[in-house]
This record gives sequence, structure tokens and C-alpha cells, in this order.
Amino acid sequence: MALIPPHYLNSVVSIEVERKNDKDEIQKVSIATGFLVGKLTGKSNEKGPLYNLFLVTNRHVFQNEKTNQLLKEAFFRFNTTDNKGHYFKVNLLRTDNTHIWSMHSDEKVDLAVLPINAKAINDAKINYHFFSDTDLFYARDFKSKNIHTGDSLFVLGFPMSINGKAKNFVIVRQGIIARVDEEVLNERFYYIDASAYPGNSGGPVIVKPEIVSIQGTTSNNSAGLIGVISSGETYSDVAVSSQTGEARVIFTEQTGLVRIVPIELIYEIIDTITKPTTLLQEAKVEDVSSSAKEEIKN
Repeated sequence: MALIPPHYLNSVVSIEVERKNDKDEIQKVSIATGFLVGKLTGKSNEKGPLYNLFLVTNRHVFQNEKTNQLLKEAFFRFNTTDNKGHYFKVNLLRTDNTHIWSMHSDEKVDLAVLPINAKAINDAKINYHFFSDTDLFYARDFKSKNIHTGDSLFVLGFPMSINGKAKNFVIVRQGIIARVDEEVLNERFYYIDASAYPGNSGGPVIVKPEIVSIQGTTSNNSAGLIGVISSGETYSDVAVSSQTGEARVIFTEQTGLVRIVPIELIYEIIDTITKPTTLLQEAKVEDVSSSAKEEIKN
């Protein structure tokens, strides 16, 4: 019995940069996670309703939180229908050095949203899924949808750059909703208790369907997108010198509590993109699938 719809994994994208390894060789390294969402255009064709397509990740993936330095380019790795990895090299800045991605008007919201050219990824035979209106659980609707503190969930992404050599292999880990109430939601996040590490940033959080519930409550029997991984809460422990009594080393540890951005904030950003220009055209994306295949071969 599958608790995550298998096609959900095809929505997840590895966001990578080029770095030199210890042999002074340039290689691609996964630094974060992104995923695809869609919004109805109000139009349709013979196959059904049409959607605009967007990639979602954290703002801090593209903009350094301490220095505000912007990431100039990144590689988005998808999987193809013939079971291979496929890269798109994306220039994230315009010629005037402004970023092509959009952010929320509230700077506390750790999200970046990029319009995506669906034709480009269709032409590349990408095997992809995007979260649409039938997959969404807004935090404001948790109670009416029978989603509560303590409910189980899954976090999807590529922690510690573990993403697969030949193509994307999504890491799935479990957790629970730790705290969701009006106080934290007013701060534009809520808490989950889960294992999330560098590389998970920007990954989707999926509610786990349940068939049982305590007396007087109703279970939620559907999986769906409930949020975006932002950052883990950490604590510091200090190593003190036994001779001087002074602090010598500070260790930072994960608490297991992770901040999650509610998905309604994604669509608040999308609604401000009045002209959803296609990212892959505006960014002058270079399809580097051939070099990706060579990298895999080596």
C-alpha cells in the first residue's frame, strides 16, 4: 500500500551548482530542493484545464541570508521518461543583475517562485508532476480537512547532497506536525518534528493519509501538499576548557524542529506575477543534457 502517490516524487527537482572537488575537478553538487506547482489559467483544451507552471524553493537558496548575495546561476536536474537525468542550466539574474525569481512582499516568508516553460521540459521528455488544486491543503483549512497537531507527514528532498548519481532519487523521511496555531501562523510558518538537513531546503511536505482516528474525530485519508521546508531550529552547546574555564568550541546541533512555510503563501506570490513569463526563455536556459550524460558516463 503506497502512502505517497508515486507521481509526487516526479514533482521534486534537484537544484545544483558547480564546484571543484578535492581533485580540482568541476562537478555538480546538489545544494537544495525545489518542486513544481501549477495554477489554473482559466483556459482549457481537448485534454482538460490548462495550468501555468512554477518551481518553488526557499529564498535563502538563491539569496544568502547574511550577505544578501544573489546566486547567479543554477542547474535544475529532472528525470526523463526514458529513466535518465537531464539538466537545465538557468541564469537566475537579468542583465541588470536583478533576480528573475519572485519573492513574497513579507520578507519573513522564505520562498522563491520561478515561472517554468512547460514546453521546454515537455520537449526534453521530462517525466514530471506538478501539485495542482486537488493536491493542496492550506494551513488555514487544516481543521476543516481533519489535519491536526500530531498528524504524520513525509518530507521529500535531497539532504546532504544525496540525490543519486545518474538521476534524481528522492529521499523520503517521516515526521509529525509539531505545532500549528494562530500565533506561529501569524509569523508565516508552523513547526514539524522531522529530520531535515542542508539540502532539504525548499522541499515539499506531504501529509500522510490515515484510516484511524480517536473517538470524536475524523481521519484524513488523502495525501497532499501541506508546506515547504524552510529551516531547522538549532541549539548551541559549548565546550569549556578544564584549565582556563573559558569557552573553546561551540557545537551547533539540530533540535528536530523544522519551520514550514504554508502553501497559501506560494500562491500569494504567484498572484503577484501578473505576466507569468516563461523562466526558461527569460533566463536563456542552456539545455545541458549532453554534458549531463557525459558526466554520468564518467
